[in-house]
Amino acid sequence: MRNLILLLSFLAIVSCNGQTDLETFKFDEKVPENIVKKGVQETEANYGLLSYKQEAVQNFKVGTVGLSDYSVPKGYDYSNNNLAVFVNNYQANNYLGFILNVVKEDEGKKIIDYLTKTYGKPESRETDKGNLAYFWEVSSKNKWIFLLQTQESAQDDNKYRNTKLIILKKGIRVDNSTDTSVFSILDSFNLAYPKK
Repeated sequence: MRNLILLLSFLAIVSCNGQTDLETFKFDEKVPENIVKKGVQETEANYGLLSYKQEAVQNFKVGTVGLSDYSVPKGYDYSNNNLAVFVNNYQANNYLGFILNVVKEDEGKKIIDYLTKTYGKPESRETDKGNLAYFWEVSSKNKWIFLLQTQESAQDDNKYRNTKLIILKKGIRVDNSTDTSVFSILDSFNLAYPKK
């Protein structure tokens, strides 16, 4: 019976076009098995969170925004749409959030529009000229949303906009530490991007 409920729950989060909506994942619940099976275990560089990096980004969406398998022409290895789903550990695989990099400019704009429409006006943070840093605290859903948009250069010096979306369970600390003396992800973000 439990397996049937899990299967029905998974099917409910997959839309008609076959894209799994990342907004439907529930914190502290086991991530869908296809995330684990198709993902590559990786530790996120900035915050030390364990993740499953997904190669097939076109299988996902954020709310109403579908994602594509896109790479910047003459870009670097990281100049592509990519996704990593955070888990508490590789045994339990309980969902903590995700980090999504979007280099296709119209998809980045659509994500900002979707988040603003869904969660209201973000808290704007200090950044270098031409870049954006936004933060939403969604207490009703126990989540933090961080969005960074920066101008990057491809190998041929052509410019593109990189949108990085991080959605996390509220209160998560660097390295998913339970030690209260360790910075939370929000503390770390506040240091890098102070309030205006």
